[in-house]
Amino acid sequence: MKNLIKLTLLFILLIGCNSKIKKEANVDNENIEYVDLIGKFKRAELEKHPFIKDSFNMNYTDYKVDHEVLKQIKQLLKRDISIKVIMGTWCEDSRLLVPQFFKVMDKLRFNKRKIELIGLDNEKKSPDNYHEIYEIINVPTFIFYKKEKEINRIVEITIETLEKDIFSILSDSGYENAYYGF
Repeated sequence: MKNLIKLTLLFILLIGCNSKIKKEANVDNENIEYVDLIGKFKRAELEKHPFIKDSFNMNYTDYKVDHEVLKQIKQLLKRDISIKVIMGTWCEDSRLLVPQFFKVMDKLRFNKRKIELIGLDNEKKSPDNYHEIYEIINVPTFIFYKKEKEINRIVEITIETLEKDIFSILSDSGYENAYYGF
């Protein structure tokens, strides 16, 4: 009977396969592992993801934004700013910082269409070679663009706070990410 249940669960996972999603099942150990979002995907997919939505909602809700720094950022956000967020749904840093980033962007009322999400697998790769195109060394990586030209990036961790790092990038005040020069 256990084998029938295992096979049924595996079958359900395989039926719902999407080209953006990598699904894995560990049938021998009787547990099903989470599903990675790979390639380009929408924020709604992240927020509704069965294995991520709880941590997304918790990290979004619990994050206390610095309203004073938000005011400073707001003055620097122009129409020509866009952001790529390269992350791993398997990565604890991504699960923490990406929801916090979205809370900051929501508070700023930043245009959601100017944010692009890209997922990498646990080897920090994707079938479309986004890891090479954007020279990803760690996730999450937030790449900031002005007029489609990269101006700077936050890599894996913040130096001060998310808001202060974003302000430093947008104000062109010499921000260096944790891996600058590597």
